[in-house]
Amino acid sequence: MSMLSYKGVWKRYSQDYVLKDVNLVLGEGEAVLVMGPNGSGKTTLLKLGVGLIRPSRGEVKVGEIDVRSPEAKRFLGYLPHSPPLYLDLTVRENLKYYAGLHEMEDLPEHVLEALKGFGLDRFLDRKVRELSYGWRRRVDVLRAIIGLPRVLLMDEPFSGLDLNGRNFMVSLMEGLKSEGTSMIFTTPYGEVPAKADRVLEIRGGNLVELKG
Repeated sequence: MSMLSYKGVWKRYSQDYVLKDVNLVLGEGEAVLVMGPNGSGKTTLLKLGVGLIRPSRGEVKVGEIDVRSPEAKRFLGYLPHSPPLYLDLTVRENLKYYAGLHEMEDLPEHVLEALKGFGLDRFLDRKVRELSYGWRRRVDVLRAIIGLPRVLLMDEPFSGLDLNGRNFMVSLMEGLKSEGTSMIFTTPYGEVPAKADRVLEIRGGNLVELKG
């Protein structure tokens, strides 16, 4: 079953095409790793996937729904490279705010469990601005999964995490995947602790599948 699809997608900034004729179908419960150096188009690919930007040509759909439609948002989760958190709110206040956007009165059980797994429970009443990037990153992971999205797009999810954080992130991703969440995650070149069903690389704007 196709969860997210890019069909003939091109994206241009000014006169330069960052992505060229991208065709990608993400299956249910599938994890796809996209590699490429900084500036290769990884972030652009993810932003197109959650409807934050519009393709210059082609279409992106979650199921049969255009990702830019309001209806599509309930299926999608996004972890950007820079956490979009409210710095003057505490960790608890940030997470409860985003839970409220999903019409939840309190934090769901899977988030409470992940708080402990990440070691964030002791920082619940700390303002986000007082946390290091690595700890903010953990908070943002929880923000992204509050609604248990069917499709989760993550921009370099291991960036800023120490060994314990990386290990728990792998465990979290495996758990979500086992429950049917589909995901695309990116990395610059280098070793990645999480396993992927497919590994792709952006080369000159083209998406190329790498052989195992």
